[in-house]
Amino acid sequence: MLADIIEAPARQTHVMQQTFRCTLTALSEPLRPISLPVIPAPEGIDPGLWALILTILDQDVSVYWPHMTDSMRSNVLFHTGVQIAETPEVADWLILGASDPDLESILDKVSLGTHERPDTAASVVFLTTGDSTDVLAEGPGFKHPQELKIELSEALVYRLIQNNQRYPLGFDSMLIREQTLTGLPRSTRLMVRTD
Repeated sequence: MLADIIEAPARQTHVMQQTFRCTLTALSEPLRPISLPVIPAPEGIDPGLWALILTILDQDVSVYWPHMTDSMRSNVLFHTGVQIAETPEVADWLILGASDPDLESILDKVSLGTHERPDTAASVVFLTTGDSTDVLAEGPGFKHPQELKIELSEALVYRLIQNNQRYPLGFDSMLIREQTLTGLPRSTRLMVRTD
């Protein structure tokens, strides 16, 4: 599988610092699309997601990613040293397709943290596909409630509304499509707009 391993990006430290700042901005300004660095990525992984992977995954955390190909897995392991979680319950990070038919059952198993240690909750990266739902969003990071479009199905938005109702427990979410990252911390309150 060594033939499938791509080279590290040029100026990798700079790319990771830039991506880390993008991630912090995305979570502090929920639902504001942020452009990620463009770097060469392994086959099957969008460049934006690859920049995020190189930044958030390392040997001290675990990731559950049910649809990795062998080539993707080889590159992720080689470049990050991350632990691969075989089940969602034990993962620090999950990378999931927003339209995955098994999504509901996987989210049922995601670690939500504990009242003593809410910071031990997992984080979920949703790979979005173009579905969108009109929402009213409020909470930390919003001066006032905002009407927005979120690139998730209505069913998944309702699931994230349930996630917020467990706050301070629950998982933080990030949405990625191509080069764009959108943050959705568990503290963000959503309401589906039906007008």
